[in-house]
Amino acid sequence: MDKWQQWIKNLFQSRLAVHLLFCLVFILLTFLPVLTSRFRAELIPRAIFACAYFIGTTYAGRWACKFFLLKNRIGAFLLVITLLVSLLSLGLTFFLFISDLQRGWESLSFGIPLVVLFLSLGVFLASSRETLRRQMKEAEIADKQKESELELLRSQISPHFLFNTLNNLYGLSITQHEKIPSLIVKLSDLLRYSVYNTKQSFVLLSDELSYIHNYIDLEKIRVGERLVLNMHIEEQTGDIRIAPLLLIVFIENAFKHSKNSFNLKVKINIDLRINNNTIFFFIDNTCGEETGLSNYLEKSMGMGLQNTIRRLDLLYPGEYTLNHFKENNIYKISLQLKVK
Repeated sequence: MDKWQQWIKNLFQSRLAVHLLFCLVFILLTFLPVLTSRFRAELIPRAIFACAYFIGTTYAGRWACKFFLLKNRIGAFLLVITLLVSLLSLGLTFFLFISDLQRGWESLSFGIPLVVLFLSLGVFLASSRETLRRQMKEAEIADKQKESELELLRSQISPHFLFNTLNNLYGLSITQHEKIPSLIVKLSDLLRYSVYNTKQSFVLLSDELSYIHNYIDLEKIRVGERLVLNMHIEEQTGDIRIAPLLLIVFIENAFKHSKNSFNLKVKINIDLRINNNTIFFFIDNTCGEETGLSNYLEKSMGMGLQNTIRRLDLLYPGEYTLNHFKENNIYKISLQLKVK
């Protein structure tokens, strides 16, 4: 929410500010023509009465709308409006008559449309403000729900990542324990990133790519000589941003499922590039001969994929395209994101 939206929100939430602003605009519109007239000495008293009278009429329409129309008491609203039109028209007619501005029925035919006009203005302002207030309230509730859901999803990401990485280190500690110290340093960097950077809705893509490289370095040692990795990732130095830990779910899945297959070689291809303000991410990996794609997805990704899709819906509404399919024992994913 930018400063102007916050200012408008505060204005509509401050009743006194709204009323003062309306009265000020009304007074200025009434008195500016009078003060520039050469007959202002004669017109000022009438302008004072007209200003007070029509402000009162507008607030009468607002009152009727607030206490009857907005509460769906339509019959009472119509009755009250009819009484107000009658009483206020008679009062204005009397003023016009004694001011020698209009005479007889002419004053009544002149007064009724003015009264109806300003009563309608009051009804319009009251209903419009209530509509805007409800919309802002709904938007505020939606923002809070969105933030709460994102926080829940982020809280589920860190344990998921830690569990997988510790499993990797456990396997390495048995067969290649001499490599553990340097890997612990990488793990420390990964944990620091997953704990602190994931609190933001968006992070620099360059930081996210550093995280991905560290993770891949861990997996390279874990998989060993079976791994055939083709990776083309455009390094980024600009202010391009992405939701944190978004791509890693697909990369984790590729390593996890490839190394669990019976293939002699674990083949993974990763491609990431930027074009026309869009992030293009592609990844494919070898997989086993599961009976169906839905069963494969359920076993390989589970909660990770569901969380990722939900985060995409929340953070990139209408701004992403995700496709995933299995073909000839190769699982392929393509993701397009609008640059933030």
